[in-house]
Amino acid sequence: MCEVVTLVQEAQAMGRTGQIDSSKATTAQAGASEAGSPVIPVSRAAGPLILSDALLQGMRYLLLLYLGYRSLTYAGAFLVGSALGAVLGGVVDFGMNQNWLRMTGLNGHLNRRTFSVVLRGKVLASLAGLLCIGGGIVLGLWGPSLPVAMMVGVGLAGMQVLAETCEAVGLALHRYQRVAWFRVLMSVGMYGVPLLLAWLVRQESEHAGLDMALLAGLLIGSLLCGLYAWTTRAWLPEGTRGDIGYRRAWWEARWLGVNQLAVVLDVRAPLLILGFMLGDAAVGLYGLVQRTTAVVELAWASLSRLLLRSYAELGGEKGLAQIKARVGRAGLLTVAVMALASGGVWIVLMLYGRFVTGSTETLLALSLLKWAVVAIGFSSIKRPFVFGLLALFHERLVCRVNVAAALFGLLLVPLCIWYRGIWGPVIAWIVLEGAACLMLVWGFLRVSARARPALVASPSGGIGHYP
Repeated sequence: MCEVVTLVQEAQAMGRTGQIDSSKATTAQAGASEAGSPVIPVSRAAGPLILSDALLQGMRYLLLLYLGYRSLTYAGAFLVGSALGAVLGGVVDFGMNQNWLRMTGLNGHLNRRTFSVVLRGKVLASLAGLLCIGGGIVLGLWGPSLPVAMMVGVGLAGMQVLAETCEAVGLALHRYQRVAWFRVLMSVGMYGVPLLLAWLVRQESEHAGLDMALLAGLLIGSLLCGLYAWTTRAWLPEGTRGDIGYRRAWWEARWLGVNQLAVVLDVRAPLLILGFMLGDAAVGLYGLVQRTTAVVELAWASLSRLLLRSYAELGGEKGLAQIKARVGRAGLLTVAVMALASGGVWIVLMLYGRFVTGSTETLLALSLLKWAVVAIGFSSIKRPFVFGLLALFHERLVCRVNVAAALFGLLLVPLCIWYRGIWGPVIAWIVLEGAACLMLVWGFLRVSARARPALVASPSGGIGHYP
């Protein structure tokens, strides 16, 4: 496998020179071929992976849309649970998936024992979090209006985190087709089946039909995650070094983890704050708007892993120049695409509002969506630069920016909600995403301009080791 930023031993051996030799990348690729992993260019895998992720995100959105159609309050409770599950997943995973994407190798650094131990640690940590949340409800410390919807939202978000752990290994081993097929299975089982059941079983009394449908999706998701983990473990070599446990893997990825947790809080905290201040119905309305903008995010969900993997496989003396050129092209393309898409959305929504008569909630949702598109534009433009910085092992810079945005958001969002109501999260979203976009673009240009013309294994943030 053509991996140039993966092996701990290589980092130690090259620490004196500070450069990554292209011959090491060739050796790694030969090792991957000998291990039986098909070395497929990332560009050839982009289409199926993006389509499979589009199906996964699309089915999730359709389920949420149907829940909102049945009851905005029920959809709001489900979204509150999803937000809690995403925060819990961020703590449990803590950047390990990104770390494996960027640094795994087939020389024993990641083997069956390591994968099993780390995955078991994630499962136990997730169960502990679920017990804390459920225990708080049972003991009366917290009384959500629809506890089943909320707890299933937490569970489905947890299943997604465990599935992404297997995805990280599959992408690192170039098992692109298997990853795409499992995404299809997860989309049908976790979201498609509950959607069909909720439509067929229309028991209005206390939302019993919706509860049953969501519980069925959670059960199917658990079975599929177990199958995914068993299959992924079979892809890995036995290895002789199984000394990388959950705690060590968690610690090695701590900067990526802090960054990941900050991003999760930045996206999910407004839903929790909105629910606390305005109730589940407001969360349902704003959540539907937020998930509609996921039409853009669903593409980045796949592209993020592919870009990071692609950048990480660039080695030799021209590695930095290639990364800089690719990030620049990706950034310009994103600006052009988002400008055209945002303009089109604004025109369509203005024509709809002028010629079509809708309910007050519908018109409010469309107005929120118009401005949410601006925020998602800033979020999309910064993505290529974020992954360029991560590939160059400058995750601390990314982490500082995202942590600052998350902390400011915890102050700005409730303040905006207090003065502007449901418009508050959208206003805060635009301000924070715009500021973060400017800082990250400037940071990448600054880092790439001052670095040497080869990928650097710095003593403070070396390949596979962090102080």
